Amino acid sequence: DVYQFPGTCEYNLVSDCHESYQEFSVHLKRTENDGNPTVSYVVVTINDLSFHLSKTSITENDVPVNLPYYKAGVQVEKNAVYIKLQSKVGITVMWNGDDAVMVELDHEYASPTCGLCGDFNGVSVYDEFIQNGRKISPIEFGNKHKVHRSNEDCEDPYEEEDESLESVSESCKEFQTICEEMLRSESWSSCTKLINPAPYIQACVQDMCSCTNSSEDFCVCSTLSEFSRQCSHAGGEPPSWRTPQFCGNCPFNMVYEESGSPCMDTCTHQDTSSLCEEHKMDGCFCPPGTVFDDISMRGCIAQSECQCKHSKVYNFGEIYQQDREKCTCLEGRWTCEILQTPATCAVEEGSHVTTFDGKTYTFHGECYYTLAKLESKFTILVQLVPCANQEFDTCLKNVKILLNNDKNNVLTFTSDGTVKQNMQTISLPYHTGDISIFHASSFHILLQTSFGLQIQIQHVPLMQVYVSLEQSYRAKTRGLCGNYNMVLSDDMKTPQGIIEGTAATFSNSWKANLMCQDREERLDDPCSLSVENEKYAKHWCALLLSPNNTFTQCHSVVDPEIYYKRCTYASCNCEKSEACLCAVFSSYTRACASKGVFLIDWREKVCGKYTESCPASQTFSYKHQRCQLTCKSLGSVQQSCISDFLPVDGCSCSEGLYQNENGICVPLEKCPCYHNEVYIKPGKSISIKDEHCVCTNGVLHCHSWRLPCPSPKVFFNCSAAVAEELGLQCARTCLNLDSDDCISTDCESGCVCPGGLLDDGKGSCVNENECPCQHNGHLYIPGAQIPNQCNTCACKGGKWKCTEEKCPGTCIIYGSGHYETFDQQTYGFQGHCAYVAVKNNCGNKQVQDKFEVITENVPCGTTGTTCSKTVRIHLGVRSYLNTFNWFLTLQIRKVGLYLVVESAIGLAVMWDRKTTVRILLEPQHSGEVCGLCGNFDGDGQNDFTTSGQLVVSNPLEFANSWKVSSNCPDVEVNVNPCEATPNRHHWAKMKCSIITGQTFKDCHNKVDPRPFHDNCVKDSCACDSGGDCECFCTAVAAYAQACNEAGVCVAWRTPDICPVFCDYYNSPDDCKWHYNPCHTPCYKTCLNPQGICSNPIPNLEGCYPVCPEDKPIFDEKNQTCLFTITDHSDWETYENITNSGLQICDKRWFIDCRAVHFPDMDFNDYKNQTGQIVSCDVDYGLICKVEDQSRPPRKCFDYKIRVCCEVNTCVSTTPTPGLTTTTTITTPTFQPPTTTEGPTTTVTAQSPTPTAGLTTTTTTPTTQPPTTTAGPTTTTTVTTPTTQPPTTTAGPTTAIIVTTPTTEPPTTTASPTTTTTLTTPTTQHPTTTPGATTTSTTPTTQPPTTTVGSTTTTTVTTQPPTTTAAPTTTNPCIACEWSDWYNVHDPSTDHSDWETYENITNSGLQICDKRWFIDCRAVHFPDMDFNDYKNQTGQVVSCDVDYGLICKVEDQSRPPRKCFDYKIRVCCEVNICVSTTQQPNLLRQPWDQLQRLQPQQPNLLLLQDQQQPQ
Repeated sequence: DVYQFPGTCEYNLVSDCHESYQEFSVHLKRTENDGNPTVSYVVVTINDLSFHLSKTSITENDVPVNLPYYKAGVQVEKNAVYIKLQSKVGITVMWNGDDAVMVELDHEYASPTCGLCGDFNGVSVYDEFIQNGRKISPIEFGNKHKVHRSNEDCEDPYEEEDESLESVSESCKEFQTICEEMLRSESWSSCTKLINPAPYIQACVQDMCSCTNSSEDFCVCSTLSEFSRQCSHAGGEPPSWRTPQFCGNCPFNMVYEESGSPCMDTCTHQDTSSLCEEHKMDGCFCPPGTVFDDISMRGCIAQSECQCKHSKVYNFGEIYQQDREKCTCLEGRWTCEILQTPATCAVEEGSHVTTFDGKTYTFHGECYYTLAKLESKFTILVQLVPCANQEFDTCLKNVKILLNNDKNNVLTFTSDGTVKQNMQTISLPYHTGDISIFHASSFHILLQTSFGLQIQIQHVPLMQVYVSLEQSYRAKTRGLCGNYNMVLSDDMKTPQGIIEGTAATFSNSWKANLMCQDREERLDDPCSLSVENEKYAKHWCALLLSPNNTFTQCHSVVDPEIYYKRCTYASCNCEKSEACLCAVFSSYTRACASKGVFLIDWREKVCGKYTESCPASQTFSYKHQRCQLTCKSLGSVQQSCISDFLPVDGCSCSEGLYQNENGICVPLEKCPCYHNEVYIKPGKSISIKDEHCVCTNGVLHCHSWRLPCPSPKVFFNCSAAVAEELGLQCARTCLNLDSDDCISTDCESGCVCPGGLLDDGKGSCVNENECPCQHNGHLYIPGAQIPNQCNTCACKGGKWKCTEEKCPGTCIIYGSGHYETFDQQTYGFQGHCAYVAVKNNCGNKQVQDKFEVITENVPCGTTGTTCSKTVRIHLGVRSYLNTFNWFLTLQIRKVGLYLVVESAIGLAVMWDRKTTVRILLEPQHSGEVCGLCGNFDGDGQNDFTTSGQLVVSNPLEFANSWKVSSNCPDVEVNVNPCEATPNRHHWAKMKCSIITGQTFKDCHNKVDPRPFHDNCVKDSCACDSGGDCECFCTAVAAYAQACNEAGVCVAWRTPDICPVFCDYYNSPDDCKWHYNPCHTPCYKTCLNPQGICSNPIPNLEGCYPVCPEDKPIFDEKNQTCLFTITDHSDWETYENITNSGLQICDKRWFIDCRAVHFPDMDFNDYKNQTGQIVSCDVDYGLICKVEDQSRPPRKCFDYKIRVCCEVNTCVSTTPTPGLTTTTTITTPTFQPPTTTEGPTTTVTAQSPTPTAGLTTTTTTPTTQPPTTTAGPTTTTTVTTPTTQPPTTTAGPTTAIIVTTPTTEPPTTTASPTTTTTLTTPTTQHPTTTPGATTTSTTPTTQPPTTTVGSTTTTTVTTQPPTTTAAPTTTNPCIACEWSDWYNVHDPSTDHSDWETYENITNSGLQICDKRWFIDCRAVHFPDMDFNDYKNQTGQVVSCDVDYGLICKVEDQSRPPRKCFDYKIRVCCEVNICVSTTQQPNLLRQPWDQLQRLQPQQPNLLLLQDQQQPQ
């Protein structure tokens, strides 16, 4: 409805009419400015958000906002023409800032809405202008929707003015002609066919009549703009009627278009338009071939002129260099080359390890561990011990380095800054051979070598170590630092060669001394044990995240989030909270320095005490001559010094006091003892192997309580040992075959295996070849095989030997923005818009099978966090349209709780239809993808590659670059929902403790639960506006699925915790559906009867049918269990044909194999397209085995064969049972007349290209037939036996024609017979006698030589949607021919499509009266099967031979809720014996053209004819 309403108050434009709760409303207020109507403001209210849009400002709940703006699912942006507000609840408001407001609503709000926009019920006039049976005027209708504001003085327009508004007054009639000529001109014809221009002409007249203060041209801008807009939305093409001087002012060098894509390509987002799903609209756009410069705002420029941006703007050709890359700006994208820089491994805060490849993990050890080793070059050991009384408060105490693996050349660095060589303290600087050691500062010691190794040891406030190696050592190292092969996923490889899943099992495997106890993971949060510690930690650690302090300048290059987590963890965990806190700050500043950002003065606000004077308990003196200044020296067997040295200055203890491990001076009786790098408090005891020791005056006093050794072990006594025998200290065991990591020089007594045997880890002694292997804390006997990701590992002689196949990669996105890339890099990002998760056309690279997966986020609650809940998958179109191929490469199915989308190009997407998306890629895509999921090259350190091809460190900068639309605002900071809603924090931690509790205990050694627990707490805090359990359950399910994929199935759901009600799917008397936490994604179904998985989809939880043994197959369509199922093979062998009761000739020259549903497609092409494994051989027929099929749907399709039989056409014309012989006179063309000497028989057949073992093509040489005279040509048609007894022709029957030309041209003039054959897919078939069948004739590939006439063969296909009996006739002259395609109704007019015979006749076209069949197709998908198209699109449309095709818009329930464009053709009855004149609109095509057709549906109608010569 179009009407006029001139009210200038505030009116309700549209709102939902729910009486209890109004979800949205749009109000506007109009005014007049110099006599011209304009909208002064628009108010949009969505739930509890109210946006006020005016020409000068935009506010949200009365608070001014900057554009673009996003909050709670509402995005506000502004382009050159419109202010656009778009909400994910399904409403879009656009205002041009002047006089035009447009509102778009999702169909779910239909009937009713309220306001000036009407009720949205699909019926015009009624309920708007006819109420209670009375017609009301537009003025009255508009006044009803006035919004009453307090203290507002606004008058309604008078209703009696309505008449003058509906009609043209005398004073305005002068404009009638102008507006008529303007809007009904030829240039607007595309629009006037779709939209009635009358209301717009009337509006034009009234605008021009009332417009007194501007030019007449300006007065019609509003009406022309609206008419143009509606035309564009209706599918028309309005003319380019604007000029820069007339209604078309655009900024920069942009041009105004009436129908352009609102998704504009920019320098930072150069392919936005290719992903656009919004309808076209009018506005200012960049000219073709240009993009908008959103970096320097220079307007529309060529893409080659685009700049790059990273911290600052870089022009074309400028270079940006960082620690690992050197990048050049080219056409708005970065082109980078990798620099050969060293990689660093670190042990920080005593428990946090970062490998050379960038993997981080936490481990609380209590032993010496191999940090990094290179065979025959060096070994680096670190000693981790508890710092104090807390078990998980661990510190790095010592670092030992073996050069050339020489145990007599060991360098030791202690936590107090001491450096020793072979237990002798050395002073710095120290130089020898290839190494140099010196104090880099009072806090740091540096070791440098000439062979590419550098070690930095920090000892204040805590000991931390950093090991750097040059690139020449890649893939050569082992130990806690990983293997340095730039692949993140295999860093946790044990000495036995298998990859572990958790830090504890991995680190325990690298113990240098197997006498140490294995350590377990710490799963609880140390901050939950003390509120005071938590407050302390969060207060001081927040300095790392603060936006305005010294650390801020480093945020763009080093993400502070991980250091903030480590800081709070360490501060709560450590007894020395400040020391641990300061150690993290120090680690962060070092990381910043490695990126070229140097932080100074950071100790001014924190950790300043380390720069101040001596401790209070010590005195500064210039003269000290005491020895044994420390408690540690009291326990030394040998005196470290004597007092015969010159005095020194410095801080030391007074006489009678000793410095303890904390640097405090204490009396002798308060001194702790020191053993094996561990401090024991005075008066406390410790067990050292078989001895019990008590600390007194700094010295341990011990006595033995040894038990006898268990058989077959024997006791080793160090006192009776010869030199270099160390007993237990360095004994080889099955778990420590590489005993060269042991550097102890002290002998230790104890029980050992006798000579030649090794401890197997279970207390027994075995030969080395009988050694078991360890994995995940379990021991496996020799020969045992276990899966390890996609590989298999076998235990051989105490070592794992694993296959090295490249495994598929999985990217996981779940909850409130938790990401794990294909290369196992994890990060958090709470984006608000649509983002590219993964795509393969990265940069300017062209790919054949293009794909993109896009996730769109929606709010989880009021905290601002978002959840990924919308997934779009774009599969690129090949260079040719091949719908058939598309269907074979994509499969969508439900598997448990997941919707699984699989493709034949190695991409699979699993979505739980809530907040979890799992994207799986096959190895062939390794290194070829990009997006939020990384590049899948194994190297997690380069995963943060932006869309401009630059590797960055900040996850926000990285993720923001992958937004689909440049109009979406960037995320500035990740919100911590537990800080925004602290009242939910305790509840969230309590609920999420299930992850770290007993329920998942079996998985803790395989998958680290801590990151999943932390994410669960965040998600549970975030969902504060409903859906609490959904967020919690999804987070727990994410860990359960990770455990599932690691081989641990956990049934964690209960009736009280995230229940799944599978009984919903059971009928009242049935109990078939059951919940399974780890069900295989492939089980026995009709589509997959073997239940074999040929893809790497993991086991998934959900509801699954459990079929009984006697009914093992599940029918997905009918949801039932079946007794039996067809074998899904196809055996079209001669033996089966004979056994079925049919006859087949013995002398077979050729075989022709075809797919039943695609009979005109070349057999080899069909096999290549479908991937079917099938053989076609003239010796035995056709064989297709289901077990050979590896490509979905993993079963054989339906095939048919025919053979060319040898017949003697000169002996007898009596038909042989099962064969049809037709003798005709043919006069084919294409060759000039040729006379040969003597009669010859030429046999030519076309069959598929031979493939070894599959298809055989035979060409029979020329033979000498019986002597014949010049006469008519004999055409013999051989028909394959049907699948039914000879009395009935069931299904299509085809034949090969063998033509024998005469030796002389025909001398008779009698008209030759034309043989036309017909095969119809009907449910009723003509009854025939044995041997008399309806056949399809196929001409030879090379026509016989002749002089006159022509041969025309036509093959057309159809699948009638309405199954009707084909006309039964025995008249060989009656056949049917296809008409042209009819498409007379345009669905853009009324969104319906009426391709009926009546409409076709009324349009002036002709259509036959006797119609046998109808063929219906979609105009834009003409090769797609009609029923498949309907199923795919959800269109409700009927196709019937009785009336044609009908599609009604009111029947469409699936978006876009309108009919698409269709066309039809019919098969008309013709008498081919009467005349060869082709009927109007009938289709006849030569055979050579038909061979190129590829019909796309089953039940094909095959028509062939040979035209009579004229």
